[in-house]
Amino acid sequence: MAAFALLPFAGVRLPSMTDLPGHIGRYAVMLDGGRSPWLAQYYAFDWRLVGNLGVDLLVTALAPLGAERAGWAAAAAIAPLTILGMAAVSRALHGRVQPGAVLAACFAFANPLLFGFVNYSLSFALALFAFAAWVRWREAAVWRAVPCLALATLGVWLAHAMGWGVLVLLVAGFEAERLARRRSAAALGDAVLRGLALLPPVLLTLLWRGDGGALAVWGDDLAVRKIMNWVVVLRGEAKWLDLATPVLIAAALFAARRRQVLDPRLAAGALLVALACAVMPTTLFGSWGADERIAPAAIVAALLSLRWYGCRAGARKMVLLAVALFGMRTTLIAIDWHRLDRAYAMQLSALDHVPQGARVHAVVLQDGCRTAWQATAWNHLPSLAVARRDALVNSQWLLPGAALLTVRYPLDPALVHDPSQSVDGFDCDGALPDPLATRRRALEGGAWQYLWVIGTRGTDPWPGMRPVWRNADGALYRLPSGG
Repeated sequence: MAAFALLPFAGVRLPSMTDLPGHIGRYAVMLDGGRSPWLAQYYAFDWRLVGNLGVDLLVTALAPLGAERAGWAAAAAIAPLTILGMAAVSRALHGRVQPGAVLAACFAFANPLLFGFVNYSLSFALALFAFAAWVRWREAAVWRAVPCLALATLGVWLAHAMGWGVLVLLVAGFEAERLARRRSAAALGDAVLRGLALLPPVLLTLLWRGDGGALAVWGDDLAVRKIMNWVVVLRGEAKWLDLATPVLIAAALFAARRRQVLDPRLAAGALLVALACAVMPTTLFGSWGADERIAPAAIVAALLSLRWYGCRAGARKMVLLAVALFGMRTTLIAIDWHRLDRAYAMQLSALDHVPQGARVHAVVLQDGCRTAWQATAWNHLPSLAVARRDALVNSQWLLPGAALLTVRYPLDPALVHDPSQSVDGFDCDGALPDPLATRRRALEGGAWQYLWVIGTRGTDPWPGMRPVWRNADGALYRLPSGG
């Protein structure tokens, strides 16, 4: 299953993960190191110790591949690592890979990874390995186990602080169950000593918080959002299968409820993660969707806690169900990514008409009538102009306290960062009349040289103006006052 998880990445240049093109734009500046005069003029990249560096560090190690290919390789490694981490936890906890672990693998391509939360997704994979190590080394001498576990914990935090948070909750549940059984001062003292392995990131997080990194926002419609966190847990390509997979797994588990038990050592941690998802803010440490990201982690932990006591034939049926669901979803993702990769390439051909070092204001027209289920890379696709043309583009996000990349070129702040590229272009009655009128007026003055519009659906986004490039779903304009 881990090997099969590479299938969607085979034969595509750009995996269809929503945020990945934005990350690739940042990687390009990071790997350039100030050699390009245009990138040096437009951007500043400041390495800092923050809990959001996972794939950035991996791409740095893969620098000879270039930003795009290194980003592709790092993203491709995450789902296989996650599946292998699930197997490691199951072996550590139960002595062998259980059917529940095979079911958990169906959540390797969950909403966080398909949305392009690559740092968090990598940190969750590492957290699984770290938890497996915690279980295996639980009876080892404190002086031997704590330093190794502290290094593992620090690695998880460096990848992403939310992955470290999940690890802390899993360990807390594991240790709480142990203390509930032993109920002695010696057991409590031992748990406290071993808990020191989780503390190094606490100090780093406090220092990061002083830099403005711990921004917390709950947002509007909180009750609806908390419910939707569980509905969209597998949101990706095929809505019917993404929704059916958890339902079918739950039905199979209910039917076989007398043949398996929950191991409380991990079930307690799964419950803690679920409770955290219910109470935590939408934005934490500058990262949007913090609660949404950990919902799959709670489900994975619950499945990994299952121990099978039934017959071999029943276990085989459970495994076959998991393999079938995983195979179907992964194959559909691969097919759809191949189709989308060709569509992205058609839009990116606009960059053939953009000179090196240009200042490109991108607009991705949005449909205000409906929210698509499918995860695509359209909204951050313009960021590939950074990698391919050393361009200044307005689709890079600014994370308070965690932004390694910042725009240093003097421009209107409202027009230089994500989500400035998102403009309503359609409603339930169809195309809006001249949706770019206000945006074009805001671009007057010569700071921007090109206007790149994606998602036109054959409409004319700039009536009366001749584009330098155009196809059925996009247009590129040279701005009249461009420098």
